[in-house]
Amino acid sequence: MAGRIKKQIVSGLLKEGDVLQAEGKLMEEFGVSRPTIREAFRILEAEHLITVARGARGGAIIHAPNPGLIANYALMVLQSEGTTVTEVYEARLAFEPSAVRFVVERSADLAPAILRKVLEDEREQFEDPVAFAACVARFHRILVELSGNKPLIHLWAALHEVIERHQALVVSMQRRGASLETARLAAASGLRSQEKLVELIEVGDTDQAEAHWRRHMLRATRVWVSGFENMKISDLFRDA
Repeated sequence: MAGRIKKQIVSGLLKEGDVLQAEGKLMEEFGVSRPTIREAFRILEAEHLITVARGARGGAIIHAPNPGLIANYALMVLQSEGTTVTEVYEARLAFEPSAVRFVVERSADLAPAILRKVLEDEREQFEDPVAFAACVARFHRILVELSGNKPLIHLWAALHEVIERHQALVVSMQRRGASLETARLAAASGLRSQEKLVELIEVGDTDQAEAHWRRHMLRATRVWVSGFENMKISDLFRDA
């Protein structure tokens, strides 16, 4: 029974906020016993697809599937498997340049203004390592979202918090060390590269935009991962 209700939610027959019929009606509709109904409710509630309100005025309220649960669960799995920072950056390098191609093909009219606003935020937060790193990660996230490709968007969501936490750590360490000026120059170079990407998207140059971003990602991966090659992402979440 739980499977049949899930199909109705996924197909749109049941929508966010809808209330399922009373147990007696459901027993009649599905031809099952009351314990079966309650077991189905337990399964659906555990999967965050319904909320069961108890009492005379209660009922099972439908919830649409929550994309955030994909990212949260994937992140737990990656931590439990001992995933390294290097692997996360390798995954990002594997799909993000391809996402740029989709951005040019599908969102070239909207993307430049949206991405330039994020670039402004990066420049404003340049002196704050944590805020700057968050803005850089947000540029990448919004870039993927503009691709309109749902699997890529969900994949990036699973990696976003890892990238943001790691980059904040790297920037903070660099700016406290002797490499302060080097770190500033690298950050400034990254901003120029992002601006170049926006320009290529704006003129609709799909091949050059993808190739430019692949080169950017290769350089960025070497910079961010250097010294952290064997760090496990679980180390980034010790205090979380």
